[in-house]
Parts: sequence; C-alpha cells; structure tokens
Amino acid sequence: MDAAAPAWERGRTVAERLIAAGHETWFAGGCVRDYLLGIPCDDVDVATAASPETVEALFPRTVPVGKAFGIIVVVSADGGHTEVATFRADGVYLDGRRPEGVRFATSTE
Repeated sequence: MDAAAPAWERGRTVAERLIAAGHETWFAGGCVRDYLLGIPCDDVDVATAASPETVEALFPRTVPVGKAFGIIVVVSADGGHTEVATFRADGVYLDGRRPEGVRFATSTE
C-alpha cells in the first residue's frame, strides 16, 4: 500500500480543502478497507457534510454524476478524479436500487 499514490494524493487534497472550508470529511468505501489491508488502491472516495453545491463551488472542475443523491466527482489537474458524497439518509427503496428520496444529514445520523 502506498499512501502517496496519485489516488491518495488527490483524495487528500480534496479532503483537506473541504476540512479547511469547515466541513466534516472522511475517507470512505473500499479505499479504507484496502488501506487497512495494505492493498494498493486507485480509487479514493470521500464523504463530507458539505452539500453538493458547496463541493461544486470549492473545486474548479466537477461532474454532478449523482447530484440529487449527493454525489459529485472532483476532477484533478492531472485528469484523475475523487468521488465526493454528501452525508445522507435514504428514503424507502421502492425498486430495490434507488431510494425514493434522500435527505442530506450529518455523519452521526
């Protein structure tokens, strides 16, 4: 595992900017598992209290891949990306795949 790998560098840069702007922010998903297992990771995800609109405002290049669900991709200068998810509470899953709605939340909800 190389915590200085490009994906980790991009993810750390995104997380530091969100934290500096006053938003609780954590690494999330498979990158955390891989880090703990000492496995290389090429996809670092971040979870934050920042709204999707705030994420878009903080970074010059973003893609709103799932903005209604709180997912924004931050594109780095090197063309790499970091997925940023806003903390949320999901509504009922009527189709088994997507919640009927989401409510942005805190990390403790």
